[in-house]
Amino acid sequence: MLTFLKKNRLFARLAGINLVSKVGDRLFYTAMLTLATSLPNGSVAVMVVSASETLPILISLFLGVVADRQKQKLNHLVSSSLFRTGMYIGIGLLLRYQLTLPLVVFASFLNLLSDISGNYSTALFSPFTKTLIKPEDMEEAQGLVSLGTQLVTVLATLLGASLLTMYTESSLAMINALIFLSVAILYSIIKPALKNQEAKIKPFEHGNTILVVRENLKSFLTDRILLVNLVQLAMLNGFFGGLTPLFALFIRENNELVTLSNPVKIALLSGMITVFMIIGNSLTTKVFKNHSIFYINLWSDLMILLVGLGFVFSNLWMIFAANSCLAFLLGIVSPRFSADVVNRYPVERIGGIITSINALLVIVPPVTSLIFPMLITVSSSLAYLGFIAYALLLIVMSLVLVKKHS
Repeated sequence: MLTFLKKNRLFARLAGINLVSKVGDRLFYTAMLTLATSLPNGSVAVMVVSASETLPILISLFLGVVADRQKQKLNHLVSSSLFRTGMYIGIGLLLRYQLTLPLVVFASFLNLLSDISGNYSTALFSPFTKTLIKPEDMEEAQGLVSLGTQLVTVLATLLGASLLTMYTESSLAMINALIFLSVAILYSIIKPALKNQEAKIKPFEHGNTILVVRENLKSFLTDRILLVNLVQLAMLNGFFGGLTPLFALFIRENNELVTLSNPVKIALLSGMITVFMIIGNSLTTKVFKNHSIFYINLWSDLMILLVGLGFVFSNLWMIFAANSCLAFLLGIVSPRFSADVVNRYPVERIGGIITSINALLVIVPPVTSLIFPMLITVSSSLAYLGFIAYALLLIVMSLVLVKKHS
């Protein structure tokens, strides 16, 4: 890792700035949820906050294409960070007034605009990865980016929760504004060093935005191998969307680890998933190098099957073990998939391609987070069997798609 970073110092600096930006992405999320749940009509407020986190990813289907059209991407990265600074200053000022549902809705709207700008920045950042990193080193680069993102997400969430014990939500919003201001300054500092790289990135000027989005989606559908891997990863992400609410209901009736409270068991499951995904990220270039993404994803499908059996047989340890293995395999696969995508497409289209794929990867989790809790209201056994059926469906879909390709 250190050898790679020394050899690619400019990429390391740029990726580091991007990670600082991701701290700002996550730092205020706990505060927004805390504000929402403190209201009398908290369920509505939580729904609004959740929507403000999800919608930007779907909108990024179009933002990526807009980013690909920009000539001076570094200037836009600076402007985007300054815009986010202004949004959080606005949120900080709003939260000095008495908390009401309309105020939370307006603050969520500003958060929505900030996250949209953040996804736009991701699309602007993506082409530089392709110009700075050789194709043979792309897996390692994506593994480091994924590893850093996982660590930053966890640490920023914990930091946000810790700061709330010392500062008000308004003060935390101002701290977040300072983070984005520092990101803008850091991008300004690194601009001269990246001028030559920016000159290599030609703006994509073919067709209008909607047509280009359609072309991007069509390119996934016609590339069978990419499509199979994309469907598998989207469905695997969907599994985690349904897991936590179902697990929270499951542990109320499970008698294992009685010395631990239910919130601790949920935190333990989440911690295991995060840790093993980080381990997978760090080993992506070292293990299962001779196995394709498709077959590693099939092993992941089998892990979902084991999780379902763990629920059916009320075996908490099987659920923990299978989820840990699943997270480890996903940690290995995700950087490889990202590297394959970056290497496959021309640099002038990377922003639109990456944001489109990110949007497709997060479509399934909101659906499964509704479906599996609905199943458990009918019967807990039905919900547990639903996980088994989900795994079998994913295996069959993958095999059918591969058979069509062959």
